[in-house]
Amino acid sequence: MSGSRVDADVEVRIDTRVRLMGALLAVTGYPASIQKSRPHGVHVFARNTRRMLGDMSADPTVVQLQSLLDDGISLETLFALSMHLHPTTFELVRPLPGWVPSNLAANIRDFNKRTKLSLWFEKERAAWEKAEEESRNVFNAARFQSLLAQFFDNVPAKLVFVPNLLYPSDREVTVLFNGELICIAPPPLAWGDNPPWAYDDPAMLSYSLFNALGGYGKLLLDRELEANPGVIEEAAEQALPVNEQFRAAYPTWKEQFRELFAYALTALYLEDYVSDREYRAFVLIEQRMRGMNILPGTVNVMRRYMKERGHKYATIADWIRVFPIQLRLAKRFVNL
Repeated sequence: MSGSRVDADVEVRIDTRVRLMGALLAVTGYPASIQKSRPHGVHVFARNTRRMLGDMSADPTVVQLQSLLDDGISLETLFALSMHLHPTTFELVRPLPGWVPSNLAANIRDFNKRTKLSLWFEKERAAWEKAEEESRNVFNAARFQSLLAQFFDNVPAKLVFVPNLLYPSDREVTVLFNGELICIAPPPLAWGDNPPWAYDDPAMLSYSLFNALGGYGKLLLDRELEANPGVIEEAAEQALPVNEQFRAAYPTWKEQFRELFAYALTALYLEDYVSDREYRAFVLIEQRMRGMNILPGTVNVMRRYMKERGHKYATIADWIRVFPIQLRLAKRFVNL
């Protein structure tokens, strides 16, 4: 595995375990199922990998992985499990949780040998080197730690971004492993069946930043919610003032809050660390494309929390309880 500058706020690297898991997902039913719910163009490497592997639905490793997916295991859990393997030999270097099938690691290792994936990845090395370089162009100037620290205590010291040209092809996966906060993300999606953009395309810079910063923010937020059970139920007694388009995309209160938080966190970063132009463009696109008319109000509410944290609010959980009230007030103010 190769890495980015040691002084970068976000380390960029290619992870062979992520590539292997992405290739395994490619030959499960996952790609077809996700296209039904969210049609989109995938990277040419993902298409070529599926073609190279062919129909492997009866392969024992694929059957085992498909069974885990059918049982509802999350992609975050799958990629976290892959981190238990050595990055070159794929031997277990850390015990898997007790609920994991005892032969899963050996089966994954055998799948890699049978399919000669290492040779395939070596042959297509240029695609991964390009993705790594594009990602470095985005993240070598990123400064996420200072913003995250204004919302969360104990932000992991190491933030990592891993470009993913395989699957999942439509969203990021963020895991916390061995003290590292790791975002695994595809290139920014284009519209319809068009291929994805380059990570560092100027038109998509905000979305490369969003995939990582939003992913880090949501994982840290989930940790806070796990440590404070009942907060969501209490806050959800008051509906969030979102429109029907946004409510249809994110039906539950928790989903709505997580998405608003991630998008507003990115908007804050763009305004404070990139440029007012990027901030305004990001907000305008989200209002038009995803009906996030409440985004400017959410940014205002989050700025208020940043000022009052440590004084009025001891933890972010305290703030979440009053978030609906503050957002309604902010909506009125923004709409004046």
